[in-house]
Amino acid sequence: MMLDRVIIVPRWAGGASSDWYPSLCAALSPTLTSIRALDLPSPQAPTIDAWVGGIEAALAELDDAALARTLVIGHSVGCRALLHALARQAPGRRVGGLLLVAAWWTIDSPWPTIIPWIETPTDLDRVRGAAPPPRVLLSDNDPFTADFRRNRARWEELLGASVTVVAGARHFNGAEEPAVAEAVADLLAGR
Repeated sequence: MMLDRVIIVPRWAGGASSDWYPSLCAALSPTLTSIRALDLPSPQAPTIDAWVGGIEAALAELDDAALARTLVIGHSVGCRALLHALARQAPGRRVGGLLLVAAWWTIDSPWPTIIPWIETPTDLDRVRGAAPPPRVLLSDNDPFTADFRRNRARWEELLGASVTVVAGARHFNGAEEPAVAEAVADLLAGR
């Protein structure tokens, strides 16, 4: 099925105008039915309940057919929030594509407010029912997750992810991120 919608879930302290989200939205808006980056509550100290609720509300705006044509993109903690939201989808509700950028299972030096994001389990069986295996972009020099090889193996093992390691991308916080744009173009084209 052709994907014609995109929803972006931001990173910690991020919103719709952060990082590469505006440039990606501007580049793709002429060709898609809808593209939007979410502004979620309290981005400086996001909580699982608030962010998952915000994502669920955005997904609930779409009927099953529109959701099946939607590529959802998470960035950093947005990946974790997105997985929790997908695990809460009703059986049969499924997104068309899943891209996780700077995704992680653990953080090298966790701070107190990120610990719930690391320790709260996600029902991965429900995630697999709500999304195809994700495409994951990692960096070989991410300041939050130095062991990209272990991180890569966990994404492959736990969700059957297709993982690309991008040299020197740090935490993918640039105003333009060519690797993200390329991965999005591939997923929208069904590659």
